[in-house]
Amino acid sequence: MKNNFSYEYIRDNEKSPMCWKSKNDHCLPHFHSSIEITYVTSGELKASLNGQNYVLQQMDFLIVPSYTIHTYTTEVSSNSYVFTIPLDSIPSYKATLFNKTFASLLVKQSSLGKELKHCLDSICNLLNDNTSLMQENIIKGYTYVFLGLLIDHVGLIDIPNTKITYLAQDILIYLQDNYLQVLNLDEIAEHFGYSKSRFSHIFNGYFGCKLIEYINGLRCRYALELLQEKNTTITEIALASGFESTRTFYRAFQKCFGCTPNQYLLK
Repeated sequence: MKNNFSYEYIRDNEKSPMCWKSKNDHCLPHFHSSIEITYVTSGELKASLNGQNYVLQQMDFLIVPSYTIHTYTTEVSSNSYVFTIPLDSIPSYKATLFNKTFASLLVKQSSLGKELKHCLDSICNLLNDNTSLMQENIIKGYTYVFLGLLIDHVGLIDIPNTKITYLAQDILIYLQDNYLQVLNLDEIAEHFGYSKSRFSHIFNGYFGCKLIEYINGLRCRYALELLQEKNTTITEIALASGFESTRTFYRAFQKCFGCTPNQYLLK
């Protein structure tokens, strides 16, 4: 499921660079401290970074800086690499990237692409083997080469201090902590000091989806974990995941994963 519907609230448990191939990438808005780079090998991938929309074509790179809220959508088809780099794995760059960010986040079909793709291919191949200490050092070397080439190409600028970005991060943290509870728009809006209509406008504009859609995505991901345990009924899973009824659960699950819970169990 990871490559078809990759949802993570936070990726900070990983301490080493990770790289994998993704088909038809699609995920809800999320953020993490790791830098994330997506490289499209075929098709078209749409992305949103802190409310800014991008369209990635074949041979395009997209850079997602630390703590940037991002989401991906594939409307027809796409194939891509996803490369995540925890800041602790690149101590030589960590201090610099604390108050600097990339001057350009979209790299369009650059001549640099061949060298960067070679790094991604090499890292993926090494990770698919039983990673030894020697391989870990080689992966680290490729990671430094990749970042060095990228930074030299796009440059760095001071990180802008934007109030809406911090608000959006606080909203995601709040929803992650409370999605199994009974939630409604009025109470959430009041918690953040906004009217119902103003909060809806902020949320829909920044995240590109309705609040209930985002909450249901969190609940469906949790339900998926319960389904994999195969020791509870669908009704019990729906209620344990925060849904008020199995009907709502089925509808939300179908939208998230393209199949019903029963169809998923038969796979």
